[in-house]
Parts: sequence; structure tokens; C-alpha cells
Amino acid sequence: MKQLFLFLFITPFAMAQATFVPVEKERLDTWLTEAKENGEVDIKQLEKLDAEYADVLTTPASTNRIFDYGRILTIALQPGLASASEKELSGPAQKIIDEAEKAYRNAISNCDCHGRANIMLGLLYNQQGKYYISEPYLEKGLELEEGGEDWMIAANQYLLAGAYTYNTTEVKYVEVYVLFKKYAKTVTKDAAYYQKMAGLYVSYYE
Repeated sequence: MKQLFLFLFITPFAMAQATFVPVEKERLDTWLTEAKENGEVDIKQLEKLDAEYADVLTTPASTNRIFDYGRILTIALQPGLASASEKELSGPAQKIIDEAEKAYRNAISNCDCHGRANIMLGLLYNQQGKYYISEPYLEKGLELEEGGEDWMIAANQYLLAGAYTYNTTEVKYVEVYVLFKKYAKTVTKDAAYYQKMAGLYVSYYE
């Protein structure tokens, strides 16, 4: 009976989700200011970033709030990330990206099934030219509804990574390509973009 009582007492704590502690706001703002001076920040996203930062402080154990915080950091750094595979990010911008990666990893550790966190982490690696380590995260995203919006993002990034890592003959990549090409003809959101990408992948996967 004593053992059962101890089990019931400690289990909720053992199973509790890990809370997320973002970097101090003053330090984050300093990084953003310096990265902004280098043209690496989309200033239109800063108000949204402030809101997401406040939300994650309020609910530091919420997997979705942690994910949203990482996502807005990634979105805010798109001007820098757009050319990060060819041009190295500045120190402050890299620290912001590290903070986004930390958020995604925390969300995944709380819920490995969080497909969108896996997708965004894989995308973040791809944007930095780290194609060799994005695969497992994008594959997790491919477990989401086939042909859906999130699945299309994951599939596109997966095929991109396959092309850069010369894995285009592997069966698992070819299978995703066939499905991606099929759904690119039927999706309504970003249809033109996906059809264009499907056309580009022809030379790699056929």
C-alpha cells in the first residue's frame, strides 16, 4: 500500500511537461537590434514576437505556446535565413536562431508527435544548409494528414533535403515525390508554388 501511495504521489511530477525558459527579453532585444542593423530581421514581425514572448512566459509548459514562440523567431529572421546557406548569419542572428531551435526541441521533447514543431525544426536546418540533419524531423511531419497543408510543407522540404544530400534514388524519397507531385495538382493554398517545385524536382527524382 505504501508503494502504491508513493507511486500515485510522484507520478504527476514525473510525467509533467518540461517548462521552457526563454532568453531574457533585454538580451533578445539586443540581438534583434543588432541583427536588424545587418538587414536580417523582418521588423513587421517584432510586435507579434513581443506577444508570443509574453505568452510563453505566461504558460511556459504549453507545447503550442513554445512552438509559436520558436516559429515567430524563425519568421522574424527570414531576411537573414533567405541567404543563410550561402552567407553566414551574423552572431546575433545566429543566437536568435539557436533560441528558435531550443524552443522547437523543447516542444518536441514534450510531445514527440508535435508534427509542426518537427517540420519547422527541419525547415530551419534546411534554411541554414544543414540538410543532413533535417531528415528525421521532416519524416515526422510526413506522418500528418497526407496532402494537407503541413504535409505539403514537410514533403517539399524533405525532397529539397534529398536533392542536396544526393538521396534522390532512395525509395522513401521517390515515394514522397510521387505523392507530392500528385497533391501539387490539387492543393488550393500555394498551388502555383508547389507545382513549380514539383517541376523542379523532375530532374532529381525521375
